[in-house]
Amino acid sequence: MENKLRELIGQPNVWLFVKSSNGWLKNVEILDVSPETVTFRYENESDKERKLWEKTTRIKNVTEIEVRLLAIPKGDGEVQEMKNRLSQIFEKE
Repeated sequence: MENKLRELIGQPNVWLFVKSSNGWLKNVEILDVSPETVTFRYENESDKERKLWEKTTRIKNVTEIEVRLLAIPKGDGEVQEMKNRLSQIFEKE
């Protein structure tokens, strides 16, 4: 687990399941990994406010890691629009 967390330092779209937090922490930014602990930032949003947290927890508290590799819209029109935008970007270069 320590090595995998080290690989993910600075990577986007990382979710951690942390036992001490009792659930998934979405889109965390892993800042530092030591042999015993991991330090990361995450955001929590409610109707009234957005909070940015920095947390250090024991690596043994991290039971699962998920990384979103790709997100594709469901609607055909949205997919075509995305393809068109990508084509335009590639044509410019």
